[in-house]
Amino acid sequence: MTLPHARYIVLAHEGVWKINLDNKYYGPFPTQAEAVESARDTAQKAAGAGYPASVLLMQGTQFETLWTSVGE
Repeated sequence: MTLPHARYIVLAHEGVWKINLDNKYYGPFPTQAEAVESARDTAQKAAGAGYPASVLLMQGTQFETLWTSVGE
C-alpha cells in the first residue's frame, strides 16, 4: 500500500507565516525561516515513518521545493 504524499506548504497567510497541510493551517510563525524550519522538521519525521514528504514555499501562484524525500 502506497502512503499519501505529505506536502507541507509554507506561505504568508493573513499577514503571518503559516504551514498548510491537507488544507489545514498551522502556526503562526514570526518569520518565514521559522515556518520553513518547522515544516522541514515535521516532513523529515513523516519521511522517517515511511511517508513521501516535501516542503514547498508558495510565492503568489508559484511553488518552490525546499526539501523532499521523494527520489532520495
